[in-house]
Amino acid sequence: MHAVLPKSLYDRVYFFLFPRYKARLRRQYRDRALRKPNADPEKIATVFKCLEFSLVGSEGMEATYDCTRRVIRENVAGDLVECGVAQGGSALLIALVNAKFGGSRRQLWLFDSYEGLPDPTSEDYKDGKTGTHIRPLPKGSCLGTIGDVSRLLFEQHNIPRNSTHLVKGWFQDTLPVTRDKLGAIALLRLDGDWYESTKVCFENLYDKVSPGGFVILDDYFSCYGCKRATDEFLAARGTPFPIIPDGRGGAFFQKL
Repeated sequence: MHAVLPKSLYDRVYFFLFPRYKARLRRQYRDRALRKPNADPEKIATVFKCLEFSLVGSEGMEATYDCTRRVIRENVAGDLVECGVAQGGSALLIALVNAKFGGSRRQLWLFDSYEGLPDPTSEDYKDGKTGTHIRPLPKGSCLGTIGDVSRLLFEQHNIPRNSTHLVKGWFQDTLPVTRDKLGAIALLRLDGDWYESTKVCFENLYDKVSPGGFVILDDYFSCYGCKRATDEFLAARGTPFPIIPDGRGGAFFQKL
């Protein structure tokens, strides 16, 4: 449709159909997951609740749930950090797991422009494309305003304000001046899509990730720039940690 329709018509059709498509996938996830042997009703209910507010697929949300649950269960030292919040679905999931299993004792840091994505750079393209997205991602895509995310967390789900920090601005501006306020990091979830967005997160935050902590790369297999920035950074550090696919375009690894 994007190739053949005028932009104004495409936008109307897309934004009419996409929420219905998401709702169908969400229902299918719950029904399918509950039929699995050894299904975890707590995880399924949490993921189902948060999918409504997320652009991440169910497999990616389950991976985020599992990694968050593990750092709490294994008592890995540190805060919970997300760079790239969008509408707040993954942030809500992390916060709910933190509340359920960790008593909300960990600080939750949520970095985002809260204005949508920036433009990609030349480092993001391969054969004229930036990745395998459901649609092109122009500047401003994946928008969740700071007001929307605040209402979702604090008003709709009563996430504690005193342990939740929404940091507004581009990563290259906010991370260098905020990183020293963070303690160690137990969970680092990167969802910035592009090369520069991923690179600056690694440069500013990776050294704070605790041994046993997890780094989640939401766009590793779906955005060329994210994969390139990750591979370059880890190769330069000589890190041997295996990168595990989440089954829907993202990945994660444990820092040992």
